[in-house]
Amino acid sequence: GTAEDLGYFIQDDGSYTVYNANGLLAWNKAVQSDLSLNCTLTADINLTGTTWTPIGSGFSSNTGYQGTFDGQGHSITGLSITTNSTDGGNAVLFDGIGSNGTVKNLQVEVNYNVQQGVASGIVNVNYGTITACSVTGDIAARTSDIGGIASINNGSIIGCWFDGNLTTNYVEGGIAAYNYGTITACFYGGNAGQGVYSNQGETAETTKVDNSTVTWQTAVGGMNAALTGNDYQWKLGTDGLPVLQKKQ
Repeated sequence: GTAEDLGYFIQDDGSYTVYNANGLLAWNKAVQSDLSLNCTLTADINLTGTTWTPIGSGFSSNTGYQGTFDGQGHSITGLSITTNSTDGGNAVLFDGIGSNGTVKNLQVEVNYNVQQGVASGIVNVNYGTITACSVTGDIAARTSDIGGIASINNGSIIGCWFDGNLTTNYVEGGIAAYNYGTITACFYGGNAGQGVYSNQGETAETTKVDNSTVTWQTAVGGMNAALTGNDYQWKLGTDGLPVLQKKQ
């Protein structure tokens, strides 16, 4: 018979290099026991039909993800999480990103609908650094505050964007519901009414794309101005939304 394609290989330092859904799920399982495990994507990942376990905990800066997750400009699509009123649980990629954690160069497509718990595009509570990431899709949570990128930001969010629908009985922010850290050069579209609902941090540079005075091309220029030291930058894609490209 043929050998099973694991979808990943492990570097000498224990870091995962991932190129399909099986590989990402294997890293997801391993990182639950070691929150410092790095992950680098070398291909787009489709998670349709899989079960995702959110990584880390947003309880404190020490309980979140402490490694580096580098999407290298690739996308994660098909990330769908639905819970009913008895299940509970959060709909997020990361429940917490810790003070040493980094998530960068990643494009995520989501479909979240939770009756009890938190739902946000990338993370529930961020204490680390989120750079050059995007979220598209629908995010709905009946009993929690929600954000296109984060529910609560205590760290840094730089050059990121959201476009989609946010639905909640509480409060929402196109980038974050609550900011206690720094948000730099981030943009949002869709039905979000504000970039941040409550800003008690240093800066909250969020701009609504209304496709008249501010377009997604405007957003590309604004985000790239803040990403001069990053390996990837944004360009306008064929569907009219920004996509990541390797910096020349």
